[in-house]
Amino acid sequence: MNKKAYVKEIIETKAVLSVKRECACGGQENCNAKCFTLQSDVIEVTIDNEIGAKAGDYVEIEGKTSAVMIYSMVVFILPVLTGFLLYFISRLFVKNIVLPYVISFIGFILSVVFLYYFLNNIVKGRNDFKITKIL
Repeated sequence: MNKKAYVKEIIETKAVLSVKRECACGGQENCNAKCFTLQSDVIEVTIDNEIGAKAGDYVEIEGKTSAVMIYSMVVFILPVLTGFLLYFISRLFVKNIVLPYVISFIGFILSVVFLYYFLNNIVKGRNDFKITKIL
């Protein structure tokens, strides 16, 4: 996965990059989805500056597609799977009709909170992207 990025600043051996977030459609005008987000269209990434880019440069960064796909799969599937599992397990032990739904919802929310903190700590220590060339 290759993307174009702007080097905002250099801190020691790391580069702080601004990367434009793209939709699945690539931002085409005739797309009906319009990819609305609550966050900014630009995200900041700090990665190793192995090729000596300077502040103000445009660079191409390359990421491991497998890592991005694994993170996406975990973020989307784990909460849903947790909710379903807790629902079916609670149905075995609880005769109340509403309680399994409540337990399932609480499990879903707890897995989302867990993923938020756990993945943020993992991603801070990993470097799945690198600068490939200066444009």
